[in-house]
Amino acid sequence: MKNRSLQQTPHLAAISIKAAELQGKKAGVRFIQKLQELLFIEDKDISDINVIQQCAQSVGLDLNEFLQDVYSETAAKAFQCDLKISSEMEVDEMPSMVFFNEKIEDEGIKITGLYSYDIYVQILTEMLQGYPKPAEKPPLEVFLSLNPVNATQDLALIFDVSPQKVERQMKKLQIQQKVQKIASLHGSYWRYKYNNL
Repeated sequence: MKNRSLQQTPHLAAISIKAAELQGKKAGVRFIQKLQELLFIEDKDISDINVIQQCAQSVGLDLNEFLQDVYSETAAKAFQCDLKISSEMEVDEMPSMVFFNEKIEDEGIKITGLYSYDIYVQILTEMLQGYPKPAEKPPLEVFLSLNPVNATQDLALIFDVSPQKVERQMKKLQIQQKVQKIASLHGSYWRYKYNNL
């Protein structure tokens, strides 16, 4: 039986992420990306069950299964588990990151606030007792297919190029009808168009 009071809770978005993850990790990632798009670009209320349903449907989740899971004990317990872990780690500010190494007995290192990329590299270098080898960056279109909505500044940071160079590359893709520029209250973004539709 659906818990109707859950439709009004601010935690509904977080619980819905857990419900989406029950359909697989990739499904969960697609769901949270679309949820962020709805919040930041379309300025939608992601605590509204109708918006959440729209999000689930648009990323191809089994809608009936998803809705059952949203109101299930499984999703609620997974969310409670996340809250418990956050509490145990004293994560009470955003953003916060907790780094762990392979040794279970070692404590994690919590970093609260925004820092430059170099600080995170330094932390990882100390934890790994050696410089972490960065993964190769994928081609731009491959990255966009996995992360379909991006700001120019974010792409410039990720690919270590100037925002002007990113704008030129994205305009070329726009001419090829592979991306669309979207204006929002929070600035402009680029949306990758799957199958160039």
